[in-house]
Amino acid sequence: MKKKTFYHLVLDKSGSMETCWTEARQVIKNQIKELTKTQSENVDTEILFSYCAFNQALRFSNKIMDIHSATIEWGEIYPEGMTALYDAIGESIAFVKEKAGRDLDLDSSDVVMLILTDGHENASKNHSALDIKEMIQFYEGTEKWNFLFLGAGLDITEVTQELDRGNKNAFSFQKEKIKKSFDMVNDEISDFIIQKSMNQKKRGFFEKEEGSI
Repeated sequence: MKKKTFYHLVLDKSGSMETCWTEARQVIKNQIKELTKTQSENVDTEILFSYCAFNQALRFSNKIMDIHSATIEWGEIYPEGMTALYDAIGESIAFVKEKAGRDLDLDSSDVVMLILTDGHENASKNHSALDIKEMIQFYEGTEKWNFLFLGAGLDITEVTQELDRGNKNAFSFQKEKIKKSFDMVNDEISDFIIQKSMNQKKRGFFEKEEGSI
């Protein structure tokens, strides 16, 4: 039985993302290609992809996809509106749990959730900071879920201050350096998969970096 890694992207599509939207689309398309390559080089691990694009509303992928056939409906996603960050995280956890089903119960299954935002929470209706803080702490405690935070053009630790995370698995970058930042993210996820193939567990992300570029 193959090991499974569920990679879920939480992508900010609020109005302020317009300044780097073209570049964001390109680096995410490239990331899917890189993850496809990583899976081909680590045949014992299956990488499955899904996403949530959010402003004040949430738009999810229709299903969880094998990385080889992963797509994003870019024609339906464009930057506008506000930032319901907490709702996006909370509902993304529920989405992955529902779609992955019993596969998540397997010892060889895990989740990497990458949260990319360029703004502060200002529009959530269903989840508070405390909700998300407790949810993340609970799921990280299972050692099967990994939450990564990227801040585009801002200090991500300010965004996650109410979640009491500090610099844990977090990285900030200037928008004009989004390609370099995602190259680093791809290396980190690839390392996660390689270690998993060797029956090892990657304990942290971005630890070799200085926290921002």
